[in-house]
Amino acid sequence: MATMKFSDLNFGEAAAEVEAEKSPDLLLHSFVDKWGVENKLAKGDAFLLIGPKGSGKSTVVEYLRLKAERANGLSFFDICDVGELYQSAESNLSNLENSRSELAWRVFIWLRLYASLMKDQGSDLANDPDHLKFFNDLKTAGLVSGNLKTVISEVKKRGHKFSLPQGLYSYTIEATGENVVRADRLAEIISQAVLSAQTSSPHYLALDGLDSAFIGSSEYWTLLANLLRACNSIHKDLRKGNSTVRITLLCRSDVFLKIQLPDSNKIRQGWGVELDWTYGVDDFRHSYLWDLIERKVQASGGPDGDVLAYYFPVEMTYGQGRREEMPRYLLNLSRQTPRDILTLFTEMGKVSAGVHPLDILRIRAGVNNYCRTYFANEIANEFVGLAPEVICRSLIGKMTRIPRQRFDRSDIEALFAADLEQEEISLDDLLLQLFYSGAIANYIPGRREDYVQFYHRRSHSDLNVSGPFLLHNALTIGLNVPR
Repeated sequence: MATMKFSDLNFGEAAAEVEAEKSPDLLLHSFVDKWGVENKLAKGDAFLLIGPKGSGKSTVVEYLRLKAERANGLSFFDICDVGELYQSAESNLSNLENSRSELAWRVFIWLRLYASLMKDQGSDLANDPDHLKFFNDLKTAGLVSGNLKTVISEVKKRGHKFSLPQGLYSYTIEATGENVVRADRLAEIISQAVLSAQTSSPHYLALDGLDSAFIGSSEYWTLLANLLRACNSIHKDLRKGNSTVRITLLCRSDVFLKIQLPDSNKIRQGWGVELDWTYGVDDFRHSYLWDLIERKVQASGGPDGDVLAYYFPVEMTYGQGRREEMPRYLLNLSRQTPRDILTLFTEMGKVSAGVHPLDILRIRAGVNNYCRTYFANEIANEFVGLAPEVICRSLIGKMTRIPRQRFDRSDIEALFAADLEQEEISLDDLLLQLFYSGAIANYIPGRREDYVQFYHRRSHSDLNVSGPFLLHNALTIGLNVPR
């Protein structure tokens, strides 16, 4: 194996968008796709990417965008932040009935896809004078700017009329014979143009950021339910199109569970890809995360093969003669997501000081930095928008007062009783969000050994809200909670 210091390895950035900007080659050459997601999205066999925060949903989109740019010199990837769209349109959502909310999404999405094709000089639409005139009319009305607020306004008031290109749609106003249409009919009109478009370039619209707004309001959950319904319908239509035009919806696991839609599970099972990095066996030596680490190391110029064997001691040792296999120790400091494990390795690299192989003291120093500067803040960020502001502000500070790593329901109730009463939310809701964020686990004492059930290990399990609970190892270290 070639000799390369651990401190010289590049494990990438916490955010895929940043890595795509700073180190595009690293992202491209270290991409791990154990689910066949690239092929499924291209073929139209999936449109929904589901996984916890940091599981690599945005990485998939950035990888596809960079790969298309390298192959064709062009990239028709449109990435929308749903949280920003919601915040800009929030005032327009009042009194918008359910059917109009779904229609607004359908109009918005078809407009974005149409706009993408109009930018593509290899598309027959972009070279059609009638479509160019129609597109300019839409731009003048502010409908192509990507502003959901404008789309909702047009759909609500139904005032603006758009002249249709010849042959685009055989629709006329009977009284006048005009070939015009109002905004609320645009979805059915533009969909025909998009589906019949001819181009050799793939076009993708990715809808991300479903957790980046304050989503505690009922209006937001209604908006997300209608977005999911609209995406499901549009995706099925796009599968029948002449070209590779696709939509991709990126959704955090816990956010998806809160979307109230009767068909949500059917959509998840039929058109979803779960980014689960476990092998499906409870063995810490087997995880797709080790494949990812090895790809990052190779892309950084490091050695091929078993990274743990090359750079790390076999075991982690504690006081009083305690020992633990290194793979188990490191994975137990993560929530088994790429963001966690790559950040952990980055922090260990910062303090490794060129030592090879790493020693216990440097590993522990990197772990401490990771737990205190990264992990605790990540847990706090998981609550933004999903819990009242007063709880988000006080969460980490109050959890430092948990008496020990294994704790009871009464312990957490005593810490948050005043906040829960003030905000009129239940202790069960707080515990569930701690569970979904990976902060706590079910703790089930057994005769021979205790059983610990984290959400990231059993993603479809429920929390026993009666307790007892176990605080995540990294949070225990980061908050200095006694074991």
